[in-house]
Amino acid sequence: MKLVKTALIAGAMLLAQFGVAQADECAKAQTLVDKAIGHYAVVGKEKSFADFMNKDNKEWVDGELYVIVSTMDGIFKVHAINPKLIDNDKLPALKDTNGVMIIQEMIRVGKETPAGGWAKYTWTHPETKKLAPKQTWVKVKDNQLFMVGCYP
Repeated sequence: MKLVKTALIAGAMLLAQFGVAQADECAKAQTLVDKAIGHYAVVGKEKSFADFMNKDNKEWVDGELYVIVSTMDGIFKVHAINPKLIDNDKLPALKDTNGVMIIQEMIRVGKETPAGGWAKYTWTHPETKKLAPKQTWVKVKDNQLFMVGCYP
């Protein structure tokens, strides 16, 4: 019985640590958006977008955290992980398995909370390869959406 109790406590502690780690990732997502907007303000659109697109630059691409920049119409201009998504006019119609129009949700959040808000949807987790809740921190600067997603 004592062994079972110890195993349950250890499991609960592991889950709690995982939850804290995930929460930390989402806090990092918010920070990365602010940092990206600051970089954009200092060096300009062309240089900042080139920097954000460099997937080897750990300042802007940190594991599952990376900067995405989109027009207010949902056309991606920056996506270092999947450059094929840039200028893809089909992307704004993308739906998750629950029918959430993902890019439209990001646009809605950006318009309703330009100072920052979470767009929530379901996406395939890159590690588990299973569907999981995902959220993307969205902030507007110069009529563009600056975004970084995380798994809460």
